[in-house]
Amino acid sequence: MDRRKIRNGFAWVLSALLILAFLIASVPKLLGAHVWIAKFANWGYPEWFVFFIGALELLGAVLLLAPRVAIYGTGLLGIIMVGASYTHLANGEGLEVVRPLVYLVLLAMMVWLRRPAQG
Repeated sequence: MDRRKIRNGFAWVLSALLILAFLIASVPKLLGAHVWIAKFANWGYPEWFVFFIGALELLGAVLLLAPRVAIYGTGLLGIIMVGASYTHLANGEGLEVVRPLVYLVLLAMMVWLRRPAQG
């Protein structure tokens, strides 16, 4: 089996997992779950920001579906994960920063797997 097919297979599996993760993360925010509204308020963000982040997470997940625009989805979701990391660190939630950092690594892996073949 050639490396390009293996790499492409890994990229699709990773994409599917990331799509699922960000869909699961976006739904409660879009539905206005009290726990998310309370968390965002505790972090100093306005209530509308919960819905905004949920919508961006959903958009990023949808963009990951199409290889031609997946790079935009990874960029968007990467920016959100950097913001989440900063929010957790700025609020003294040290261990909470692990999850967005793991997602950042997985998003970077997806970009690397989908890069054009060399040679």
